[in-house]
Amino acid sequence: MISAAGIATTRGNLRNISLLAEPGKVLALMGPNGSGKSTLLHVLAGDLAPIAGEVQLLSRPLSAWNRTALAMQRAVLPQASQVAFPVRVCDLVGIGRLPYRGRARGADRRAVAESLAAVGLAPLADALYHRLSGGEKQRVQLARVLAQIWQPQEDTAPRLLLLDEPTNNLDPAQRLAVMECVQSLARRGLAIVAVLHDLSEALRFADDGLMLRDGRVLAQGPIHDVLTPDLIAAAFDVTAAIVVGNGHPAVVTMISGQ
Repeated sequence: MISAAGIATTRGNLRNISLLAEPGKVLALMGPNGSGKSTLLHVLAGDLAPIAGEVQLLSRPLSAWNRTALAMQRAVLPQASQVAFPVRVCDLVGIGRLPYRGRARGADRRAVAESLAAVGLAPLADALYHRLSGGEKQRVQLARVLAQIWQPQEDTAPRLLLLDEPTNNLDPAQRLAVMECVQSLARRGLAIVAVLHDLSEALRFADDGLMLRDGRVLAQGPIHDVLTPDLIAAAFDVTAAIVVGNGHPAVVTMISGQ
């Protein structure tokens, strides 16, 4: 779906980063603050050109895509999405359809309706966005970027979602709802790359992981091979353990030496 080979940047100081994100899977980008996670996401989105290496989307260099075609193929959810005016949920989600201006409006309506249904918010289509909870707002934003890459069922080409800390500033119940939604979207066939700070979320909901430190790859592969106590310790300078509660693994950390 999307691949990167030998990526290097001045901003974020990435060095020799390679990865592959596949349809039907969640790839978690992890690492300490300043390790280059968001920078790498910007490179994958096409918003930051690397000084070395290449990103390919559907086997075409990212630089060969025009902006409209790229917007129809991949969507990006930033860390924060501020809305400063009253707007209905369905209208906000409809903003994701801007790349399709001049095309059939019926397709836009279906894209909005199906995107809201996919994130479990169809009953709130006519609600005012500013009256929603934080978790509901984040799922609306997820529906907006999903609508951006929505296509009729006969179009089977895979689509890509890039998510930068999708659970930032949410409470535990809201975080769980958003991550369950992200995992469900992957199971529908989307390729998803997500910057995740919460290692327990990554362990529970991601399929693959890439651990960065100081702009370099410390480990990558299946998530259970990347999130081991030794690799977590090497990345974050902490003592770590993997525990299982209610059938789900979680990461417990403490400062090394304590």
